[in-house]
Amino acid sequence: MSRIWYRWAAASSLVICSAGAVLVVGWPVLRMLAEAISAVATTRAFPGLGHTMAVSSALALTVTVIGTVLAFALALTARTLRPGWRRLLDAVLGGLLLVPPYVVAASVVAVGGRAGLLTAMLPDVYGGLGMTSAMVVAHLPIPYLTIRMAWRVVDPRLVEMGRVNGARAATVVRLVLLPPLRRPLAIAAALLFVSALSDPSIPAVLRGRVPTLAHTAYIEVIAWGGEGTAALIAVLLTLPVLPVLLALWRGRDPNALADHWQGLSPSPRLVLPRSVLVQACRALSVLVLAIVLTLALAALITMFRARGSLLTPMMMDVIGSTVRYAVAALLLSVPVGLMTAWASGRGSKRLARSVDLLQTSLLLMPGTTLGIAIFLAYGLGTRTPLGELPALVGGASLASGSVAIVAVFMAPAVPMVHLAARAGQRQVPVPVLETARVLGAGRRRVAVGLFLPQTGALVAATGAAVVARNIVSVAPVVFVSTPDAPMVASFALDLLDRAALEQTFALAAVVALLVGGASALVAGASATVLGARRRPA
Repeated sequence: MSRIWYRWAAASSLVICSAGAVLVVGWPVLRMLAEAISAVATTRAFPGLGHTMAVSSALALTVTVIGTVLAFALALTARTLRPGWRRLLDAVLGGLLLVPPYVVAASVVAVGGRAGLLTAMLPDVYGGLGMTSAMVVAHLPIPYLTIRMAWRVVDPRLVEMGRVNGARAATVVRLVLLPPLRRPLAIAAALLFVSALSDPSIPAVLRGRVPTLAHTAYIEVIAWGGEGTAALIAVLLTLPVLPVLLALWRGRDPNALADHWQGLSPSPRLVLPRSVLVQACRALSVLVLAIVLTLALAALITMFRARGSLLTPMMMDVIGSTVRYAVAALLLSVPVGLMTAWASGRGSKRLARSVDLLQTSLLLMPGTTLGIAIFLAYGLGTRTPLGELPALVGGASLASGSVAIVAVFMAPAVPMVHLAARAGQRQVPVPVLETARVLGAGRRRVAVGLFLPQTGALVAATGAAVVARNIVSVAPVVFVSTPDAPMVASFALDLLDRAALEQTFALAAVVALLVGGASALVAGASATVLGARRRPA
């Protein structure tokens, strides 16, 4: 086929995907901004929001500082451990991604709540102290995995050279380990701050008398009132992301997030000089693991003490419903993400950079903001030039709210698939690609022989991660879920409102086993079939 046809197909694909993005994200965000401006103009949303914003910002900042320090200590400790112990540490902290934030909050209640295992030994966990602890543990994998991936580029010979020449551990960290962390650590800190600021589930369990922005918006939305307040809160939750987006758009490299997805071999062990810094990092790592183990044991003991049935038919229906919606969103997101990645590769460098940055911007949007925006835009009927679009959110809406649920699942899934496909494309060496074209290899042969082995396994693993993320995520699905289409997150929050900790832990355990097992099978099978499995260096 001619090159003109490929360009026309790529342009058409981007136009179709852009139209879908406008309907799913663009129009709801504009509607949300209009509601927020109207709320500010009429001063309906100001009373009490100033204090709530100050409290939420202070809480998120505290979580960010503590979480970043602990993640640095854990990542440094992991690089100094033997491969077996390092894999164990990675498995424990990576496994926290399968644990929803509200389960961590429920575990804190099981440890130090009014009927907790260690209530007499701990201060009151309801309020700022409990929320800070739960948020640090729940969102710790974000900075930890970011630092671990950023340190893969560190050459261990530089560390060995510094140790032989008598350099202290602090000097090695400052000159060798910190430079690769400047940009990734800034992005990780921003993501941690936004995650803590926009999480409505932990405050729903542990807030006590401490108000937070995300929980206030959640209450306004589920009560179907205070739309102006919810819209203004959604805008406020997005403000911390704007500096990150501005830095990405103005930076030379638009692949700050995608490049770290490339399948590199396990990083070698670093031998650092003995110092107080290394010992302090190991002590903090032991403390974090002890806290995680305590929370896990408290959840298990609480389940074993249950007198009634832990697994109910309603619970299994909710899990099945969530899995179906997550898989449906994945089946729609994979072709769309692959289409945008393919179109980006066929276009100019400027076009590819713009598409990558737009996808990254969608990925960085807080889930609470997206959920509120879709609720405000499609909670009622919407007038269009072609007629009135029926409501998409609510039990009486089109398809009982299924359209909105699939849409909020697809919004972050498409960028993840796109970035994974683009990372796989960049793994193909340019000289190999040019040689194949000089030798007369067609586009199909190049795609099957070069791009598929590099991209297929990464996209398959990303797809499994997408399903896992959608099943265990709280926002944005809790803002659009309905009784006719029950979701795991909304059902779990209802259980916690009734103080049913046992069933909440059982629900989380079933979901974690299901998602973890399926993700491992998909990742392993794709790596084996496509030949992308690599031996440790």
